[in-house]
Amino acid sequence: MGSPLRGVRTDSRKAGVVFQLTVISRYLTHAVVLVIVLMVSGYASVNRPLPMQLGGIHTDANALVMNQGGDVSNFYLGRLGTIVKPLSIPLSAPIAHTPTIYTVSGNDDLNKIAARFGVTVDEIRWSNPILSDTDRVTDGVKLYVPPVHGIVATVHNGDTVDSLASYYHVASQSIIDFNWIRTDPAALPQGMVLIIPDGRGPQLTITNYAAPGLVRAAGPYQITLGAPIGPYVNPRFPWGWCTWYVSTRFNVTWMGDAYQWYGNAQAQGYPVGSVPEAGSIMVTWESGLGHVAYVESVNPDGSWLVSEANYKGLGITDQRLIKPGQVPLIGFIYPK
Repeated sequence: MGSPLRGVRTDSRKAGVVFQLTVISRYLTHAVVLVIVLMVSGYASVNRPLPMQLGGIHTDANALVMNQGGDVSNFYLGRLGTIVKPLSIPLSAPIAHTPTIYTVSGNDDLNKIAARFGVTVDEIRWSNPILSDTDRVTDGVKLYVPPVHGIVATVHNGDTVDSLASYYHVASQSIIDFNWIRTDPAALPQGMVLIIPDGRGPQLTITNYAAPGLVRAAGPYQITLGAPIGPYVNPRFPWGWCTWYVSTRFNVTWMGDAYQWYGNAQAQGYPVGSVPEAGSIMVTWESGLGHVAYVESVNPDGSWLVSEANYKGLGITDQRLIKPGQVPLIGFIYPK
């Protein structure tokens, strides 16, 4: 009789061999399946032409591509219609549609500012009424600079897209498109700031002013350069402008461009009228944004003396004698 232990040992060896073969077989099966899956996946996702007929039946190539991958029109589709075409990336910065408000520093001049922003000196001057007859800028003054070649324009009462287009020699639609105007082009809100792309303003001039202290006639006016600065400090109005000067002489509690002062002061309860009084503010249409001056005195003949800034140039103060009917008067603002 053979030993029972030897028989058990032999059966154990056979079982081990069978187990190892089973494991190897399973690994081989998995490997074959994985290779087949990879081949099928790669075949389905490649960009390939499809035959127009399969087995005598017309085939919709777009439908097959949506299911199996490939090209449709300008898109590259993966399996099951997944869009895999990469998005294009812009190579340049988007164009701004609002003006830059630039504060002049001590060493600036208009040529440097224009070169910095890629526009012309005339385009900066057209965009800033204070530069209508001068190309001098002073430290601290804030200027509108257009984002493209063109003009920054502030809407005044009665302005329309068509009237602005005619004045600046451009097409109305270009103003509408660039500024994304969705309101009535014939009813623009007053004070709205627009960019007039490729616009051109009127012929510009340069005026040389006399030295301070000289009294001379300027058209119908007698002007003395130089005027006293008042005790009030109001940082809301840029230095050198007419609004800045008057806000040093009168405790101004409202905001706005010069032509808006009359209505804004009246809304705050200040008395207004059409007769000059010492200590009042004169408001006129002497520039595109209006003009304000401080009334020093009124003479028996009805004329009045004003002190002002920026009538003869940015930051230049003067005193001017005005007679009735000589200015496009909006009115006077009186102290409370």
